Amino acid sequence: MTAPEKVTLPFLQADFQKDLQVLFCRWRTPVTLVQFMEGYTAVLQLAGQKGARFWLHDLRLRNLSGADEQQWFSAIFIPALKQTLGSTNFSAYLMSPLQYEQLIAGAGPEAAGNTCSNCLALHYFTNEHDALEWLHLCRHRVAV
Repeated sequence: MTAPEKVTLPFLQADFQKDLQVLFCRWRTPVTLVQFMEGYTAVLQLAGQKGARFWLHDLRLRNLSGADEQQWFSAIFIPALKQTLGSTNFSAYLMSPLQYEQLIAGAGPEAAGNTCSNCLALHYFTNEHDALEWLHLCRHRVAV
């Protein structure tokens, strides 16, 4: 039996595009903490099945993460990510210019750049082309 290529939730559509080796995660609405956790858990399960290490999260229709989401992400999701994928995950976060400004205002200018831990590298973008280009460059750096 073949593993599914996508996850569909009322607030999230996640599709793995094998040709690009990118897992597209399109958040459709603002989410609660429970939905945030459910969405990331479902995406991680799909990524584990596909070996997908390059993700594009489209947050333009979703609310920015609050303290509770950030706490869960750091304490629960990051260790699960490391255990499931076993190597660095690259996540491009696509957001509207207003969301980007709110991120910078709330977390400071350093939030706009790369964040990297031993299992997660992420970067924020306001257009999809740049986000995909960054993921493409990351994939080639890893392959070399």
